[in-house]
Formats: sequence, C-alpha cells, structure tokens
Amino acid sequence: MGRTPFRIVVAEPFSDDAVRRLRQHGEVTVLKDSAPETIISAVGNADALLVRAKAHVTARIIDSAPQLRVIGRASPTVDHIDLRAANRRDIPVVYCPNVAVNSCAEFTLALMLALHRRVVFFDKQLRDGQFDSARQMPVREFRRCTVGLLGIDPVAECLSQMLIAAFGTSILCHDPFDGRPTEMKAQFVGLDELLAQSDVLSIHLRHAPETRSYMNAARLGQMRPDALLVNTTRGSLVDSSALADCLHKRSIAGAALDVFDIEPLPLTHPLRRAPNCILTPHVAGATTDAAEDRYSVADDVIRVLTGEKPHHQAVL
Repeated sequence: MGRTPFRIVVAEPFSDDAVRRLRQHGEVTVLKDSAPETIISAVGNADALLVRAKAHVTARIIDSAPQLRVIGRASPTVDHIDLRAANRRDIPVVYCPNVAVNSCAEFTLALMLALHRRVVFFDKQLRDGQFDSARQMPVREFRRCTVGLLGIDPVAECLSQMLIAAFGTSILCHDPFDGRPTEMKAQFVGLDELLAQSDVLSIHLRHAPETRSYMNAARLGQMRPDALLVNTTRGSLVDSSALADCLHKRSIAGAALDVFDIEPLPLTHPLRRAPNCILTPHVAGATTDAAEDRYSVADDVIRVLTGEKPHHQAVL
C-alpha cells in the first residue's frame, strides 16, 4: 500500500491555485467557516492547518490536533496564533512576512500626501461651492517635512526608501524594541524627540501587550499642534478616543487611519466627526499583487510536510 496522503485543513478562503498545489500533496478540506468549533471538528487527524486573517489558532485548537505538523497563516503577521502552544508541540508556524509590504507602503504614502495637502478637505470645499477662499492655506512642500517612523518593520523600511527617493525627505525613527533597519537611511532618536520633531508620524510598531494604546493621550500630547499622525499598521497601537479628542481640540493638525482599535469603527465613534481626519476601511494591503503573494504560504506548508526547511517560520 502507498503512503497515506497528508490531511490538510484550510480554515479560510484561499486562492484556487494555492488549494490546487496543496491537493497535489494531500487531501484538502476547505471549511465553510472559521469558527473555533468548526476548526476543532476538522483538525482531529490533520497534518496541516492553514488560516488567513480572521481565524484564531488557540492552544485549544492546537491540542485538539494530535497529528498536526505545521500551521500556515497567509498574512505578514502571526498575531492570531498561539506560538507558545505550537512551540510546546514543536509545530512550525509559517507565514508571509513580506506580503503586502509595497502595497502598504504605497498606501501609507498616499495617506500622508492626501493629509498634508488636505486633498479630502479641498474636495469637500469645492463640492460645497467654495473655490478661491479654500486655496488660501499655505503648506510646505513635502521635501521640507520631517517624517517620523515609530517602529521598524518592512513597511517602514520600504516607506522610507520611497520618501527619500521621491522627495529627499528627512527621516527620524525610534523603536522601543531596539529594532534596526536593514536598508533604511534614517536618524535614530529617542521617543520624546521623535514625537516633538516629526511633521508626520507614521506608526509601525509590532503588536504586543506593551504596545497596546502606545499612542495614548500623554504621547499624543507630545506632538506639535501642526503635526500629522498616520496609522496603517495595527489599530491597537493608537487610543482612538484620545486621538479624536486631540483632533477636536486641535492639539494635533490631522490624522489618517486605515486600522482601528475597534473594527469596524462604530457609527457613534468620535473619530467619524473629527476634523481633518481621513478614515479608510483596513485596505492598505488590498492589491491584487498582495492577494496573490499571501498564498505562497501554501508552498512553505508543503515544504514542512515533505521534510524541507520553510522559507519563513515564526519564532517566539
């Protein structure tokens, strides 16, 4: 008798091509939903579990899969996977750390420019019948601005390269975890200096208990009244209520957010009424290129199942 094929559970929608590649190596079950009980009922004899963005792979799920050999997440982060539980079982967790990096950097730059040049404001003014009066608002060219990067990640590095190549922008950066860039030209400064000197502050911190609401009322209060804040990374990093209060009080000049500490953003949230605030629905990485790239995690899952070393394995 031949070897029993690998049993692979895909808990969230994946591309047809990725599923086809997986089926070349085993029996693939694609779940109709990613509820915990649905996953638990499917992984009892699974060799591999693949998720995308919503499913939480908890210790309970991992413990319910005694034969599990690999977990794959089609995402640049592994926030929703219990790495400690996986590590106790010596189960590799593979992911796509570089997926959507260019897409997110482009979108972050777009928000910066739209906010700095008040594109949304002028659009509304023009539609409301204002023309000449709305143009009497002086603004500096972006090459004369200082962009501060709070946290170092691949998107921050890509964004800095775009800013320097396109505008020659001065870049400051600070990482509380002592992260160091590999290809980024920036001046490292302390947090207080970063907050005080940045014309535009872009958030790129990793998700951790100590970074939740990192930009709280006190730190927002250290920014200049003419400074702008942009967050396309993780919503939990910014206290959205405190930010809304700062915008209403004009203690900072504006903000652009693609992610929120509560998603979807409640209809009654004060950010929705805040002045000079651009809100987008978590779409920074939503490009066809990023969508295709994220499913390359299937190939790392196959590598682990067939005894090869994966390209991208998460570590504690």
